[in-house]
Formats: sequence, C-alpha cells, structure tokens
Amino acid sequence: MPQFPSTSTIKRAWGRFLHLGAMIMLLALSVIFAWLGLAQAGVMGTQGTFTVGECHPVQHHHTSGKRGTGSTTDYTCTGEFRSDDGKAVAENSRISGLQTGYPKAAALSSQRSGNEVVLRNGRGAAVKFIIVFAALLVDAFVFFWFVTRFDKNGMTLKETWRTTRGTPTRAIVAGVSAVALVGIAAGTVCAVALPG
Repeated sequence: MPQFPSTSTIKRAWGRFLHLGAMIMLLALSVIFAWLGLAQAGVMGTQGTFTVGECHPVQHHHTSGKRGTGSTTDYTCTGEFRSDDGKAVAENSRISGLQTGYPKAAALSSQRSGNEVVLRNGRGAAVKFIIVFAALLVDAFVFFWFVTRFDKNGMTLKETWRTTRGTPTRAIVAGVSAVALVGIAAGTVCAVALPG
C-alpha cells in the first residue's frame, strides 16, 4: 500500500516552492523594470519623435483601506512615432500613463522598444532602476532564507549569517546586496538630480 507524505512534509515542500517562486518573480520584476528604464533613458530601442494625434484621460478607481474608494487620472495619447533617422514610422502608436494631456501636433521626444513607446525621461528611468535594485535586494534575502532554511533552523538571523562564513551563499548574498544598495543610492541621486 503506497504511503502518502505527511502534512509536515507537504508544508515544507510548499514553503520551498513559494520561496523559489518568489525568487523567480523578483528576478522577472527586475528584468522588466530594467528594460523599461533603459528604454526611458534612451539606451534601448529606437529614438524618435512622437507626434500627438489626440489625448484622453483615463481614470483608475481604487480602494484604499479606511479611506474608502478613490481615483487617480492619467492620460493616454495616440499619434505617430517617427524615428530620428526617418526609417521607422508607426502611425498608430500610443503612450500611456502620462501625467498630463498634450495638445494635438505636440512633438515629444520618445523611445520605441517593440510596440511600446515611452517618453525619454531621466528621472522616470532612475525611479525604475531604484525598483530594479530594491527587488534584487529583497531577492538576496529570499535566497538567503531559501538556502539556510532560516525559518526552520531555530537560530537567529545573526547566528544563521555566521553559519554561512566561507560559503558561496555568503558571497552571493553579500555581493548582490552590495550591488543593490549602490544601485538604490545612485538611482536616488539621479532621481533627485535629473529633470523629469
């Protein structure tokens, strides 16, 4: 007769699966925001000009705890994207999530990556890079937790960290954390200093 795994074994496997899923999701979030940040900084994609055809407001309704419901408004503009070299023209382009609406025929410096058109904006790119590095910092801790089984080993965080001395785990966690902290600091300085 086959034996079924115990409840504790299932819980342990489920916990490991959730940690692994969290690490993958955080890495995916970092990649997506890095891509968007590079496009908004003008590094990725095709540089060009977006000529506004029309803009319309988009209202987003949300519920926020004790305050009840509320709404925020941003703008989506449709129009034509033309690359700086004139080789690429996309007549049915659109930019979403704008803070303000623009008049018809306004020319906006933009970047096209795939089907996405974004305004070139140094401050917006810096904010996206802060999110990238913050996600990496959290990912380093989740990795540490996953490898050391911090929640089940019965030791404090400090004691668990000491057990990783001389192991690849410590090198990975320390390296990723250092890169993430430097990235967050640099992104914050850029977000404050750059025009947006």
